[in-house]
This record gives sequence, structure tokens and C-alpha cells, in this order.
Amino acid sequence: MRENGFRAIGGLTQRLTSGIAKGRGASIARLRADWSAIVGPDLAAATWPDALTSGRGRAGKVLRLSVSGAAALEVQHKAGQVVERVNGYYGHRMVDTVRVVQGMVPRRRGLAEERAPAPTPDQVADMAERAKSVEDPELRAALARLGARINRRHLLVGGLGATLLSGPEARAQGQDRARDKLLEALPDDHILGDRNAPNTLIDYASFTCPHCANFYIAVMPTLRQEWIDPGKLRLIHRHFPSDLVATRTAQLTECAPPDRFFATVELLFRRQVDWLSVGDPLVEVVTVLAGEGITQGKAAACFANDKALDKVVADVQSGQTLGVRFTPTLFINEEFYGNPGGADAVAAILRQVGR
Repeated sequence: MRENGFRAIGGLTQRLTSGIAKGRGASIARLRADWSAIVGPDLAAATWPDALTSGRGRAGKVLRLSVSGAAALEVQHKAGQVVERVNGYYGHRMVDTVRVVQGMVPRRRGLAEERAPAPTPDQVADMAERAKSVEDPELRAALARLGARINRRHLLVGGLGATLLSGPEARAQGQDRARDKLLEALPDDHILGDRNAPNTLIDYASFTCPHCANFYIAVMPTLRQEWIDPGKLRLIHRHFPSDLVATRTAQLTECAPPDRFFATVELLFRRQVDWLSVGDPLVEVVTVLAGEGITQGKAAACFANDKALDKVVADVQSGQTLGVRFTPTLFINEEFYGNPGGADAVAAILRQVGR
């Protein structure tokens, strides 16, 4: 089973000064010393230059970045910008590509203060209004200030402000409500079968995960025949990519016509070995999707499509809230079943808990 999953982080800033740093003799130690100045405090707080290595073939010099928690998805999305900032800062082509790995990021004094955005007047007023029910005036003021500094772009379900202003019991209730909502069909979910079917199976999957491919190849035919086609089950596919290739491939499925989404997903899983084992996977996967009308030009446009990436990010965030740690992870009728096994095991669960 493949572990991981990513979460979005803040934006990037740039500083192209520092005479000491410039020059071809700059080392990984200098890169680390100047990291916040190079990429800005937001990104520096979540990443750390781990190593500079020589890549294979035409890869050139590779900067390996350790990323804290599950922040890798947006870092990958901005990898090109990171390369430009590093090379601009040093005045020569020091890095050709970035490789993101999950790992520890040293805590550096002062970064928290640097990266905290100043609240807007509207945010201050909004959080003050939401804190009115707190009786203690000092606590009410402190919570209002804290809530106003939250960057709402990264809230998962919009409930964090209310959670901050509640006691333990209310927070637990809020978390339960958020979790229950995520176990229902969401407006932008991809659904196979009758949307009003009495049973629901949610599948969190990664396109580079062989067990996910096995689910689509070996389990799905039985589910279709016995449950989905008769209208007894709706299947919801959500993305939980475990690496950059899986992330990019998930974006490609988001750019497919909505009525071809599941056909595209099944094609990718059935031919997973073909596009993962030969050459550059991100080139080969486009070749596999040629029959779906995906050209190299359309693929490039899709990779730059923020809407497609936002859908992948949203799926990953929902999975993290539900406790997903590996792929595939199945939820059947609001209950967690992880990866229960083959068609017989999944069918047995459905017979036991089915409605």
C-alpha cells in the first residue's frame, strides 16, 4: 500500500540580493543559510534543502527538498518557480530540477513571526463578531486576533474559526459534523452509478499505486455487475496521490470530459505498467491517453490548470481529515475499511452492511 498525501501551503516571495551568496562555489550549506531569503518565509517554513545531486540522463542538478507534514503537493506545483528563484539568487544555473521528499524541517527562530500575514480589516471585524459569544473579554479579544490571522485559503471545510472559539465538546462535535459531511457525496465528487443509490463506497486512490490498479482491474467488475449497475451502490473516486507522477496524472483525469472520467481512470490503471515502467512516466501517460484526446499540448495546459490541481488538493485534504494514510482506502456506508482485499472481501462487506 502506498502512503502519503499532500496539503496546500502558502505562497512564494523572492529576494534577488546578497553578494555573498552569488558565485559558482555556493554549496548546500550556503543554500540552507539563505533559504528563507531565496524562497521567502512561507515556503522556507515548510521546506528544507536536503541535498544537491546529479540527476540521471538529462536531469542535470537535482535539488532535493524535505517537506514538512503533507505540504508536498503545492511545493511540487511550484517546483519551476523554486528553480527560477534559486538560479536567480545565485546568478547562474545551480539547479535544474526539484525533487520533493517528505521529511523533517528544522524549526528556525523568527519564521513564525515572518510568515504570519497581517489581517485585513474585514477579517478582524468578522472574527470579532464570531467571538462575541465568549464571555471572558481577554480570551474573546485573543481569539479574535488569532482567528483574523488565519489564512482561510487553506481551511478544509470552513469551520476552523468556529472551532477555535469553542470548548472541547463543541470542537469534537464540529469535527464529527465535518467528518460526516465528507462521508457523503460532495458537489464536485466523481460518482459512478446512481447518485441516489442506497449504498456508498468512497475510494481514495493514487495512480502509481499497484493495489489501486488491482482494485479497478479485479474488484470493479464484480462491483459493477452485482451492485453498481443494478442501482444498489454509488462509487465515489477521490484522489490521494503518493508522488508527483500520481499528482500530475490525477490532474489529467480532471481535464478529461466529465462523462469520460471513469473510463479514463480505468484505462490508466489497466495500463499502469506500460506508462510507469518505460521512459518518462509523464510522457508515456499522455501517449496512453491519446485515444481520449489528450495531446502533449493539452496535457501541458492541464498541468497549469489551477482548477484541476485544486480538485486534487481538496480530495487530499478530505482524505487527511478522514484519517487516510495509504491507498487504496475504502469507506463503505460511512465506515472505514482500509484496503479489505479482493472482490470477495469487498462483496462480503457490502452484503453485511448493505442497505
